[in-house]
Amino acid sequence: MATPPLPTKRGARIDRATNTKEILSFLRASGPSTQADIARATGLSRATVNHIVQTLRDQGAIEYQWKNRREALVTLTSTRDSVASVIVREHTVHAILFDFTAQERFDVYSSDFPEIDEPQTSPAMVLGIVNRLAALAKARNAPLAGIALAIEGPVERESGAIAPWAWHRLPHWKQVNIRQYISRHLRIPLVIDNDANFAALGEWTWGVGRGCNDFLHITSSEGIGGGIVINGRIYHGGTGLAGEIGHMVIEDAGELCFCGSRGCLTSFATERAILRALGNTGRPRTSLREVIDGAQHGDAACQRVLSEAGQHLGKALATVVRVIGPSVIAIGGTLGWAGDIVLDGLRSCAEVINLRAIGKAPDIKVAEILEHATELGGLAAILSELDLGASSLVPWMVAPRPLAAASA
Repeated sequence: MATPPLPTKRGARIDRATNTKEILSFLRASGPSTQADIARATGLSRATVNHIVQTLRDQGAIEYQWKNRREALVTLTSTRDSVASVIVREHTVHAILFDFTAQERFDVYSSDFPEIDEPQTSPAMVLGIVNRLAALAKARNAPLAGIALAIEGPVERESGAIAPWAWHRLPHWKQVNIRQYISRHLRIPLVIDNDANFAALGEWTWGVGRGCNDFLHITSSEGIGGGIVINGRIYHGGTGLAGEIGHMVIEDAGELCFCGSRGCLTSFATERAILRALGNTGRPRTSLREVIDGAQHGDAACQRVLSEAGQHLGKALATVVRVIGPSVIAIGGTLGWAGDIVLDGLRSCAEVINLRAIGKAPDIKVAEILEHATELGGLAAILSELDLGASSLVPWMVAPRPLAAASA
């Protein structure tokens, strides 16, 4: 048998780069870990792990945390610059500047910029906001290193183009190649995805999905969407539209949905659907938050409509579970604040109960990140794009501050 050739320098570099990415991915998924843990999980030798860890430490990408003054835990460091996470919703744009040098967060909304003479949710408004954040970051000696941009609706991930059946919600983005548009003006890394996928990534990184190889996150507020994380990556599918659970048909004769189908989950488990169901009882509320508050204070009608929303959600999830078999499912968005009221309804759904007949049922939980989940997921996405990370959400990352505080 011929002796295999020794690896070339180029081959060695490729192997080293692959191993480095594997270690960084493991740390993002598992948090602070010992070198022995890393070696066991990745299958790399301890010598290889030690060499790569030392190199990453010299580069400032990781640092040590000491456990009991004896054992060193390897943990990711974040950028020393700033990153921005932006979400475009139907009626507003919300952007957050995360300044990792000063460890401060600043929140802005499109309504904060009356001087930008553009429609509130237009591409030009988004660019105007990001330009102002970039200028602020530069002035604070923490230049903008990357942007995460979420769209509240189905998007093609590479270009960021919005699916035609959602144009009516964001008409200013019709046929816009978002990546091309933003990149023409700002030459820094840009990650684009829909709001549900970013929320899923955030919950997988820092919430109940941490360490799970097959995770499903459901966001239900004004709309409803799903994000699927498999082996540490958002699963987009061939079209980029994987996870659009809101448009699964659960009642053939149901209400006509804006996507063109009838009986979509959106017609049963979103804010509008829940408010309509409660209005039919003669006890109307004006927001999903009000319904949840009423349910938590013993209002039987509010409890019933939330439980029914959970049952409808269970019908859709039972089908998803049979297809992808997630180990953990998290319920987030505004509906997540309802907690066990919704979960009990979901778990009582016959289709969910029947899952036990085909194997171990998934662990269904309320998401830990319920406030600004998409924006924080965007933070996770852009840090990952930059080969960086944060081992946990520390207080300054989750404490909103107005832009005016930056000059205070």
